[in-house]
Amino acid sequence: MWVSEKVCVDTREYFNLVCQAIAGARQSVLLEMYIFRDDNLGGRLLDVLRDAARRGVSVKVIVDGVGSPRFNHSFLQYLDGQNILARVYHPVPDILRDIRRPSLMRMRRLLLSINKRNHRKLVVVDGAVAFVGSCNVADMHSEWRETAVRVTGDGIAGLCRSFELIWSRSTHPDLPAARRLQQRLWARRESGSVSNSAHGEARMAQFVRMNYTRRLRLAHNAELAARISRATDRVWITNAYFVPSPAILAALLKATRSGCDVKLILPGKTDVSLVSYVSRTFYLGLMRAGVQIYEYQPAVLHAKTLLVDDWACVGTTNLNHRSFYHDLEVDVALYTDVSRAVLADQFEKDLNVSRQMTSDCLRQRSVFEKLSGALVYPFRSFI
Repeated sequence: MWVSEKVCVDTREYFNLVCQAIAGARQSVLLEMYIFRDDNLGGRLLDVLRDAARRGVSVKVIVDGVGSPRFNHSFLQYLDGQNILARVYHPVPDILRDIRRPSLMRMRRLLLSINKRNHRKLVVVDGAVAFVGSCNVADMHSEWRETAVRVTGDGIAGLCRSFELIWSRSTHPDLPAARRLQQRLWARRESGSVSNSAHGEARMAQFVRMNYTRRLRLAHNAELAARISRATDRVWITNAYFVPSPAILAALLKATRSGCDVKLILPGKTDVSLVSYVSRTFYLGLMRAGVQIYEYQPAVLHAKTLLVDDWACVGTTNLNHRSFYHDLEVDVALYTDVSRAVLADQFEKDLNVSRQMTSDCLRQRSVFEKLSGALVYPFRSFI
């Protein structure tokens, strides 16, 4: 159980808390980000990381190769000089090399790696406090509708173990090829050795949700579908990219047909229009069953939160095929009445500035949007 929880719906407040925690770090900082931009926020965070490293704090950073192209060879060397250890998950230079020098093995590796990204946004300080949510390190996210949480408690140990496992799966261009192979083999063995304990921990405590093994991924997907289908009071979902799996779709329909209050807040403005086009292909069937669907209007909606009866969850997981089947994600379940009240209050505030979707709204879609949604749907594993 968490010792403390603090839900943040303001990105600036959230990163103020992150920077304060790093500034007070004494032993270690683990930072894992899908997007780490070279802008004001990125520069500010890099400054506090450098200061921590100068104090003798162990600083490790993992970014995604597609999400953070700034982390190229020269920048990683610069970080080395600042005593910041950094690695890239499925780096872009490797992908480009495989295209230039094609072979069956390289193309297979390309197809497997390009569709598997590290979508996590996690910061752990001194193994005692963790920050998890939808916020990337980018100025644009300060203007978006995000949700994140700061937690302390027993679940931090599991988050640290998962970071180290993903660290072993990531790479640095100066790492010898033999060492890279050794780390990949270690990661495979470690995945098998920790999956049982991690799965048991998630099943018993249910406050940290991770998907870095196939077993965890299948277990959490099934558990979420079952939880929604069993709901008796409410299923309130806020999510940025809604392309539900058959199991989640069936669970939503079952919940609403049993009289549960099922509401979805999805983006009216988005950074990936094609996903919204595909999302809207699901609207009519859901609405006919009684699901209420709203599109958030003031800004880009990027938050990922769930309220199912008295269970609440905040994290990085979208309700799409990428999160369910491909990307690395991390979420935390919240248990305090205060946290649930904050999420519920924010959900109702978001409803007030969202547009409820109707069949008339769907008829007003352009031919281009309807056609795009239908054509892209078969490739939903890539969005």
